[in-house]
Amino acid sequence: MKTTLLLTLLLATTAFGRTIPLEDFAQKSQFKSVQISPDGKHIAYTYEEGDRVKLGTMNLKTKKGIYSFDVGANREIIQFQWITNKRLYFVGGNITGWLDGAPKEYRAYFANLDGKKREGIPIQYSRIVSLMEDDDDYVLILKNQRDGVKVHKMNVKNLKTNYLADEPSTVGTNDSRIVDIVVDHNDEPRVAVEFDPVDEDNFDDDQIYFHAKKSGGEWKQVPFDNKRGVRPVIQDLGFNKDNSKFYFISDFDLEDMGAHGLFSYDFNNNKIELVFRHEDADVLGGVYSADNDLIGVSYEAGYPDYYYLEDESLQKEVAFHKSLRATFPNSDLSIGRYTKNKELTTLRVRSDQNPGDFYIFDRKNTKVNYLASSMPHIKPSEMAKIEPFKMAARDGLEMYGQLTLPPGKELKNLPMVVYPHGGPYGPRDFWAWRERPQLLANRGYLVLQLNFRGSGGYGSGFQDAGYHEWGAKMQDDITDATLWAIEKGYADKDRICIHGVSYGGYASMQAVVKEPDLYKCSIPDAGPYELEYQWKKADSFKQNKKAREWFLARMIGSTDEARVKERSPVYHLDKLKAPLLIVHGSEDVRVPIGNAYLLEEKLKEKGIKYETMYKKDGHGFQKIPYRIELYEKMLSFLEQHIGS
Repeated sequence: MKTTLLLTLLLATTAFGRTIPLEDFAQKSQFKSVQISPDGKHIAYTYEEGDRVKLGTMNLKTKKGIYSFDVGANREIIQFQWITNKRLYFVGGNITGWLDGAPKEYRAYFANLDGKKREGIPIQYSRIVSLMEDDDDYVLILKNQRDGVKVHKMNVKNLKTNYLADEPSTVGTNDSRIVDIVVDHNDEPRVAVEFDPVDEDNFDDDQIYFHAKKSGGEWKQVPFDNKRGVRPVIQDLGFNKDNSKFYFISDFDLEDMGAHGLFSYDFNNNKIELVFRHEDADVLGGVYSADNDLIGVSYEAGYPDYYYLEDESLQKEVAFHKSLRATFPNSDLSIGRYTKNKELTTLRVRSDQNPGDFYIFDRKNTKVNYLASSMPHIKPSEMAKIEPFKMAARDGLEMYGQLTLPPGKELKNLPMVVYPHGGPYGPRDFWAWRERPQLLANRGYLVLQLNFRGSGGYGSGFQDAGYHEWGAKMQDDITDATLWAIEKGYADKDRICIHGVSYGGYASMQAVVKEPDLYKCSIPDAGPYELEYQWKKADSFKQNKKAREWFLARMIGSTDEARVKERSPVYHLDKLKAPLLIVHGSEDVRVPIGNAYLLEEKLKEKGIKYETMYKKDGHGFQKIPYRIELYEKMLSFLEQHIGS
């Protein structure tokens, strides 16, 4: 029987394309991000090794590696940048999950590209705010102090610093402090953000104040009508060419729903203006010229897209950016920092079928030279396409999702795997290549991903709509998307399974007890199944009990025992009909494996059969052999329950 199932699976997949080896989907990224040195002779790049992200350097001419930087066990490279032609700055931090509350314990370093003269920066220094391009020996760096951050000038060779004494006075409560300072193109501090916790025991009354000053002038508070009532988003994007305007992303003008928009602050008239806002999707970040002037912003409502500033002085750069996009159609393009002479930079090109290719762009000679691929063993032409969709939940709230389409198959009555993302508050699914949806599509399954309420990327109001709704309306959104795919005729109602990791693992378990007749199987991976247990045993908020209780109340609306049981799937197994494959890592500290053991205990009490796969690994399997074994087991399980 087992041989027949495998033969059937093989025939089904080879009918529409090559069956891609599981090893190809299990591999790690060889290049995650790339930056070119100021003189254009070297590159620095991050890559995955085991469960960590490391930093490497390479000679650009010979393509030979020079050195690999590591920041210790259970730690990874968070960010990096070139300081001079031969010296790098990089930050390491603990490997933690999203919103798990565990301390990152950041530590920053300077080092030569060959690993020599590595120096750790005292933990108080948070980040570089200017490379001071006209002075190779110094950078401007923020230092965290009890009363807020302060700008220091640091020598990158001996790490000696000078305090610049240029930050505004706070206007909030006694615990208020400056948390960010932004310098203009002339390296003068001009904008500052103040955070006021108001009441340290109340995490819902935090406030933000905005300070600015004209060049050579005095700091003053910038008045803005904060309609959100609580802490708004303020993310800086930089200054215009003559330093007369400051651009930032915010949502201070919204009372409820709406996306984060692009705003400008004019130093001459002390006014804030909304420049651009998409009706649904947040502005994600800035697009810059070779001189680091903001020329536009990116956003993603279904597909990646851009809005360009209408300033006449920027139109040449806007046209240039558009021409680069035209060179790589149906792709998303990221431009790196330019060399000092503004002639060379790095490009990253990715799409739904391409994990990412890196190029060196010679602007002077308008040449694009291939450098490396994130996953060179992946052939984009063999990958599945992703089609975004938009739908309304049962209460009318509109949300975006995406379908990964099995190549060569008609979008009609397909077996479908619903794949909810982790988090859940803040993360979202993007139009981008991901290994598990691609694996499942290659084996003939339609894959549905939904950015349910609580997801990031669609405004603070949309994320707030998920508060108190963990396992409730958030789960109903996933149900509604599943029913939407059935009603459209895309999915076969009798061949639907659900699978996810972390919160997605929780949602996969909650789905089959809340909608026992909708899903024919479930593969919960690294999920929390008893919510009180999760927040007591995990590394989340261990140092702050009040924060833990606050977050649990934010999740489900109350810490009351009855509410916890209502939202914990282990207490509703009498409704379970779908077969289970429970997956977990024994060394998972984000969601301890005790969650899976507790689920097993309750299943045994009710005499319910199930399958498991436990490995000595962390939160979501990181070891490649374990990934391959998991994929084999998943495909066999799916074939048994919803396969053709």
